[in-house]
This record gives sequence, structure tokens and C-alpha cells, in this order.
Amino acid sequence: MSDNSEIENKDLVENQDEKQNNKEQTPPKTNKIRQITNCLLLIAALMLTFSIISDRIIPFTDNARVKGYVVPIKPEVSGQVLDILVQPNQPVSEGDVLVKLNPTDYEIAVKQAEQDLEIAGQNVGAQTAAIAASQARVTTAVVELENSKLQTNRVLAMAKRGVVSQSDGDQARADLATARANVVNAKADLEKAKQQLGAKGQDNSQIKAALLALEQAQINLERTTIKAPTAGGVSNFSLSEGFYASTGQALMTFVSTESIWVEAYFRENSLGNIKAGDEVEVALDFAPGKVIKGKVTSVDWGVDWGQNDQAGKLAQANNQTGWLRQTQMLPISIEFNHQEVSGLLRIGGQADVIVYSGDNPIFNTIGKLWIRFVSFMSYVR
Repeated sequence: MSDNSEIENKDLVENQDEKQNNKEQTPPKTNKIRQITNCLLLIAALMLTFSIISDRIIPFTDNARVKGYVVPIKPEVSGQVLDILVQPNQPVSEGDVLVKLNPTDYEIAVKQAEQDLEIAGQNVGAQTAAIAASQARVTTAVVELENSKLQTNRVLAMAKRGVVSQSDGDQARADLATARANVVNAKADLEKAKQQLGAKGQDNSQIKAALLALEQAQINLERTTIKAPTAGGVSNFSLSEGFYASTGQALMTFVSTESIWVEAYFRENSLGNIKAGDEVEVALDFAPGKVIKGKVTSVDWGVDWGQNDQAGKLAQANNQTGWLRQTQMLPISIEFNHQEVSGLLRIGGQADVIVYSGDNPIFNTIGKLWIRFVSFMSYVR
């Protein structure tokens, strides 16, 4: 019996030693879980660090819209629509005729005014042909001056926003000065023609009244031809020949393509390094897979945050407090080479924007890869 007990004890000891060796050879499961957890925490920390740094070096936003000038086309005189020379959404150039109104009544008014002027000239015994020609030149110069004023105001407004360059604004001012000089020269020629009437003709009230009537008649006749103010396109109209157009009543909507830009909204803490002139890449939802280049033209000074206190009312308290309060978005303006993006920009279209605020090759390369991935994903949005 003792021998059997010794044998059993030996077997038991050997089994325990074997189990102990197996435990030493197999790492505990808890160690593996700890390693995986540490790796995940390290990856999360690296991603968070990268996100914080990249938000300052290569800020990105998907809150961006294509913007431009949209104006209603309104006739300055009333009349029946005689001809429509444009189709909906058709691109047009500056000065292209959009609509023609029936000019018959206005042609008669011009002829009547010319006859009145001739009669007035005959009454004082003077030649009126030179006056009529000079007056026509004055009328043309005045119309050109009006158009130049509108164009100059538009360009200066864009220059103030930073959409166009300052040289474009200077050129617009020069064109306006030339138009004003043309008006002065035309009026000088008209005054010279009036002097030929003699002392009596210069002070004759009939001549003055006839000249004013002729000028108004000629301007109204030119207004029967409605032209495109800039390069662009027309939209949102259902017009047909025979429609009676009233003065000041919109006939169609005109979208200018000469001044289209992207307005992108970034978080406040992303704007620290963004400045005018920084390189920008934009992925348009309208053109999936295509990335277009641009540059920052301006960063807005502020936005309306709804704190409009009025007299007679209590002040409004801002409930957005704390470390995780809602972030404020501020816009920047981005311009492009219009020849490169011709046909790709649509007013109101959405876009994704990334700004390269410095010459950091690592972050810039990552940003370029990311914006191209986002552009490709626009196919499935």
C-alpha cells in the first residue's frame, strides 16, 4: 500500500509541475487586453493631437457656398415684348440683347421731338441740324455715363470685399472719368451749336424745351432694347412675345458670372493662421472628383450673433457658456481663375474647402490627399 501511495504522490507532483510549466509558457489574457487597450488609447491620443494641430495649419470646412451677384432685369420703359433673344439659363456676354420692346411709340416720340426742335429753330431763324446731332451725342454720352456708373459701383463694391483686385477698381474709376469727360465734350459741342443760333437763340425757351424733349425721347427709345449688364446668364423667367412689360416690373433674373466667389465658414479657433493670399483647394458638389485651386481674398471682421438689444426691452442673456459651448463660425471669401472654373460654379452650390496656411510639406500633403478623397466621395453624397 505504501508503494502505491508513493507512486500516486509522484504522479500528482508531476502533473502540478506540468501545469505550472504550461502557465509560464502561455501569457495571461489580461496582458493582451491591456496591450490592445493601450494601443487604442495611443492611437486616439495621436489622432486628437493631429486634429488639433491640423485645425490650425490646414483648416477644413464643409460649410461653404458659391456666391455671386443676382439681379432682376427690369425694363425702364413700358411696352409690348417684340422679340426675346435669350433662352432660360443661356450664357450671355456683356451688351448682348436680351429682350426687345416694341419701339414704334418711342420712334414716333423721337420724330415728334425732332420736328418740335426744328420748328423752334425755324421760329428763331436758326439751323437746328447741328443741334440735333450734338444732342444725340450728348444723349449717347449720358447713357454711357449711366452704364459706367453702374459698372464702377459694382466693381468698387467687389474691390472693397476683396473679390477683385485694387487695379480693377482703379481701371473702373478711370473709365468713369472718361465717360464724364465724354459728356462734358458732348455738352460743349452742343453749346457751340447753340451759339450759332445767335444771342436770341441761346436764351430762347422754346429751343431749350424742345432739346429736353428730344433728349428724353431718344433715351426712352434706347431703353426699348434691354441688354445684359455683364457676362452671365438669365434664369427664372417664362416670357413670350406679346407680353406687355411695365416699367420696373422684373422680366427675368440675371446671374453675373464676372464676379463669382466661394464663401466658406470656419470655426473661430481655425482662423488664427488664415490670411489673405493663402492657397485654397475646393471640392464642389457640382463637380465630383475635381479639385479647383483658389486663394483667400479676405476674412470677415464679424458676424451677427443675435444680440440686438432694443430700447424698451430687457437685455437678452447668452445661454452658450462653458467649455463645450457651441462654436461661432466666421466667413472668408475665396476667388478663382474664372477661366479654369468656367461652367463649374453654380450660385448656391455647396463645397468643401481646405486652406493651406503655411509651407508645411507633411500637413499640406495630408490635406491634399484628404480634399481629393472628399471630392471623390461627392459621387455618393
